[in-house]
Amino acid sequence: MKKRHVAAILLALLFIAGFFFSWWRLVLADRQMRTQMVREVLIAAQGIDLQKLEKLEGSGADYQKQEYSLIKEQLARTRNAVLDCRFVYLLGRNQKGEIFFYADSEPSNSTDSSPPGQVYGEATELLKMVFTSRRPDTEGPVTDRWGTWVSGFVPLQDSHSGKVIAVIGMDVDASDWGWEVVGRSAFTIGLMLVSLIILASVYFAFR
Repeated sequence: MKKRHVAAILLALLFIAGFFFSWWRLVLADRQMRTQMVREVLIAAQGIDLQKLEKLEGSGADYQKQEYSLIKEQLARTRNAVLDCRFVYLLGRNQKGEIFFYADSEPSNSTDSSPPGQVYGEATELLKMVFTSRRPDTEGPVTDRWGTWVSGFVPLQDSHSGKVIAVIGMDVDASDWGWEVVGRSAFTIGLMLVSLIILASVYFAFR
């Protein structure tokens, strides 16, 4: 009787451990994906010509500038090159401390496009901190007027002064992100669950 009792406790502990292992595996996959996202945004940042960017005003006047068109083309190429990426954009900060758009990867006639100078009222504290900390970061899921996203941010700095000229951001739909996290963890978690089910079956068969 005691042996069965001990076996039942051990089986319960194994299921509890399995739950925490599954949770840890999902967290690990999410962290790995965020690290990968930062690398992708860093690569995208290297493709931005800072001299062209510094000629933008963050206003409607930018529509007439060749630099604006060239930067939008570069952002669009980046979006198309990165799997599951929905938006790529450049953000600035005005004298009021407001975050605004310089340019994004959307065609100018798209309803999802942000015109130069449009204030991004949903900017989070983490995003604002990227301008001051000068360090790349990720956040999300966060919801704004366009949807719910996991985002990566990298500051673009003047090589001489160190001043942050802009922040380049990249958005992935949160639902796509979640499925990718599950997909990366599914085999390991599935193998563990099958093992637990087999152990449970053996236990109940010999009770």
